[in-house]
Amino acid sequence: MTTTFKCRLAFAALVISFGVGPRETAAQSVNQIGAWDGLVLSPVGALTPVARDPGDLAPGGNELSLRYSRWSYDPDDAVHDDLGVTWSHGLGIARAQLSLTGAYELVECPTCSAWVSGGLDVQSTLWDHGFARTDRRPIRMGIGVRVSLGGAKYLGPEGSTAGSAAVTVPIDIGLPLLRASSLCASIAPGFGYGHVTGSDFAAGEFLPMIGAAVSWTVASRVGVNVGVQRIVIAGGPTQVGAALSWKLRAAGPARP
Repeated sequence: MTTTFKCRLAFAALVISFGVGPRETAAQSVNQIGAWDGLVLSPVGALTPVARDPGDLAPGGNELSLRYSRWSYDPDDAVHDDLGVTWSHGLGIARAQLSLTGAYELVECPTCSAWVSGGLDVQSTLWDHGFARTDRRPIRMGIGVRVSLGGAKYLGPEGSTAGSAAVTVPIDIGLPLLRASSLCASIAPGFGYGHVTGSDFAAGEFLPMIGAAVSWTVASRVGVNVGVQRIVIAGGPTQVGAALSWKLRAAGPARP
């Protein structure tokens, strides 16, 4: 283990149980580091966002996304990988969408085991506006609110757990391109509560977080997405990721 990778948690129990966490600095508290762990081990923090057209939350529409994210502190640190699958469904109520995610996190250190996690997101569009174009496919901009809940379990002998809850405000823009393709961009600031629990300790707190993503959708069906995300804490890394999405049912016509 390199000197930049080891001893990144505030106390020895977290080092042994998790093997992850931002570098310890004087500006961090034990609860802040516990919050970072709880968020980054749950899907809301483990996986970077997926950008969507704000007019694309069709009632009954379904989408499946294969997602990958990674993070490290510097070139000398090991790369930590997150793999996830997300299914999203348009609820048809308050322009809302429900998403369910399962994820597997590979924390790279000599004594670390993997984590498995699951999460639930509900997103509703608060404001959506189309800017008219001559080709009848408007540029759309929208603002929404997303509520996320998640949990994770360590597969090592300690049996530690992590949990999270977050509220973010996605700001999305969708730009139609030729042949039923589109380019979408999203930025999502918010706050999250993370918590970790072991056999003889518990720590948690609220932290700000922000994510951004850009996606390209082809033939209104297949989307390629790249994104970044940061849970804001001193010494914490920025995650980068990608996703591949399929719309299993075509979205309804865009609202004027």
